[in-house]
Amino acid sequence: MNTQTNVVLDSNEMTLNRFFAKIYTWMSVGILFTALVAFLTLSTSLGAIVYGSKVMFYGVVGLEIAIMFGAQMLINKLPVSMSRFLFFLYAGLNGITITGILVQFSPKSVMGVFLISAALFGILAIFGYTTKKNLSGWRTFLYIGMLGVFVSSIVNMFLQNSVFDTVLSGIAVLIFCGLTVYDNQIYKIIYEDSKYNTDALEKASALGALHMYMNFIMIFINLLKLFGQDD
Repeated sequence: MNTQTNVVLDSNEMTLNRFFAKIYTWMSVGILFTALVAFLTLSTSLGAIVYGSKVMFYGVVGLEIAIMFGAQMLINKLPVSMSRFLFFLYAGLNGITITGILVQFSPKSVMGVFLISAALFGILAIFGYTTKKNLSGWRTFLYIGMLGVFVSSIVNMFLQNSVFDTVLSGIAVLIFCGLTVYDNQIYKIIYEDSKYNTDALEKASALGALHMYMNFIMIFINLLKLFGQDD
């Protein structure tokens, strides 16, 4: 009887691992796609087209924001294939807009901060996945903070205040580090609530990939703004 119970628990744990593996696989592919689009933006006329027109640039930013929030609100109504498409569309648009930041720093600095961001993200993800502490109380603070960072970032696109940008980058790093921990715990809870519903888990993995992708990119970009070197 005890042996059978242990087998069931091990099977469920593997299922949980596969769920997270799917989230992080799609997240990683999204990051690679963003890097590819960023390279194409730099090496082709795409960059000149987007950055040569304020209307075009802000249009891309607006579409990116609309997809980011729209995908999260509509995830339960969309088929998984559409969720994946929106994720890659968002990652592609992000590859275009991120280019304007990357060109301000040396390739060596970008790679160094990327590796530091990946290590930091990994540590936070593991902590969020393994901690027994209930993090549900973080939700309101983190979501209000995230919304504040996005709104403030949009405002500062017009103000171009370097001091405000530095302060905002520091706050953003803290907020998205917190979200990385929180999201890893919350997706374990989502799995437990939906582990017998394959369709729900597929949709959850798509949304999870978007959340983890956003967390990592925001940590990377804001660390780059704080510590990146231009030579």
